[in-house]
Amino acid sequence: MLLTLIVEVQTVKPQYTPDGQGFILVSPINITSPSNSTYATQPLTLNFTVKSFLDSSKANITIVYSVDGKTNTTIDTQSTPVYTGIQSYYLITGWATLPEMPEGSHSITVYGRYEFPISNHNIGLDNRTVYFTVNDGNPPIISVLSLENKTYNQDNLPLNLTVDESTSWIGYCLDGQLNTSVTENFTLTELPLGSHTLTIYANDTAGNMGASETINFSIATPFPTTLVITASIVSVAIIGTGLLLHFWKRKR
Repeated sequence: MLLTLIVEVQTVKPQYTPDGQGFILVSPINITSPSNSTYATQPLTLNFTVKSFLDSSKANITIVYSVDGKTNTTIDTQSTPVYTGIQSYYLITGWATLPEMPEGSHSITVYGRYEFPISNHNIGLDNRTVYFTVNDGNPPIISVLSLENKTYNQDNLPLNLTVDESTSWIGYCLDGQLNTSVTENFTLTELPLGSHTLTIYANDTAGNMGASETINFSIATPFPTTLVITASIVSVAIIGTGLLLHFWKRKR
C-alpha cells in the first residue's frame, strides 16, 4: 500500500488536447510581446512563458517561432522550478530578437513540441499566434529622375521614378486630373501643347501616403524636320544648278 501511494504521488497524469493528443504542459504558451498592437520602431523582441511538468533544459522540449508563416526558428529557453502548495512545475521563459519586417500587418506564432526519449514520436504541445502591425508613420519618399521643370519638343515623355520603401500603390496626377495608377516606370503619351503639372503619389505597405515635388513642364511645337529635309534638297538643287551653269559658261 505504501509503495502504491508513493508511485501515485510521483506519477503526473498528462493533460490532453481536445483531439485527444497528450502533452506535458501545465499552461498554454503565453506570448507577452509583441502584442496585438502597432509598433513604430524595430527590431521587436519576442517574449513568452509557459508552465511545464518537465525541465526544458533536460527534457526534449523544443520551442520555435515563425513570422508570417515562414521559416521556423528555434528559441533558447530557461527553466525555473516553481513550488506551490498544490503542484510543482517549471516556468519556461524564452526570448528572441525578431528580424526586420516591412511595414504592414504581420503575425507571429510560437510552437511547442515534445519528443519522447525512447522513440522518435513527437507531440505538438501548444501554439499561440499574435497579430500586430509595423508602421513608422513616415510617408515614402518619391524621386522623379527623368522629368524636369523645362520645355520639351516632344509629346511622349518617359517617366522614371524611385521610392525609398515598399509600396502598395503608385499613381500620378497630371494637370490636376484624377490620379492614374501605375505599377512601374511608364511613358506619358500624346501630351498636348502648352504647360503641364505632374505629381507622383505612393502608399507604403502601412498606408502612409507620400507625394513627390510637383513638376512644371511644357510641350512646345517641335521644329518640323520635313521642312529641314525639303530645304536641304532645294539648297542642293540650287547649288547643283549653279555649278552646272558655271561650268557650261566656261566651256563655251
